[in-house]
Amino acid sequence: MPNYIGIDYGLVNIGVAVGQSITKTASALKTIRVKNKFSWDELDKIINQWQPKAIIIGRPLTEDGKEQLTTRQAHNFANKVKNRYKLPIHEVDERYSSMAVQEEFAQARAMGNAKRKHGKSLDAHAAKNILQRFLDTLI
Repeated sequence: MPNYIGIDYGLVNIGVAVGQSITKTASALKTIRVKNKFSWDELDKIINQWQPKAIIIGRPLTEDGKEQLTTRQAHNFANKVKNRYKLPIHEVDERYSSMAVQEEFAQARAMGNAKRKHGKSLDAHAAKNILQRFLDTLI
């Protein structure tokens, strides 16, 4: 089954999700902490384990759809990922994905369905939203 990896790029954390085209569903996988410099080891393991058909990376645009510094940083990261893994890369508009995840988390906490410690996985859930947007476009 064709797997996809979704990535929510950030300077502090990189969220990773996995999804597949048959059910067109994505799941949060993990958050990779970026210390002083990004270590490829964890992402290498994920790519080797899941053998994705393509990698989907969030494209952080401003509210009005314009590029910003983080857009260029995410695009540079996407180029590094493409060169490293030799897989197709798709950049997906990620506007409001982190905001939606934070709202979902706040609601879950208010209902007693999540604890503060679960907040560490918000980046992985943002990656899930980004990947789900891509999967929703597949025919």
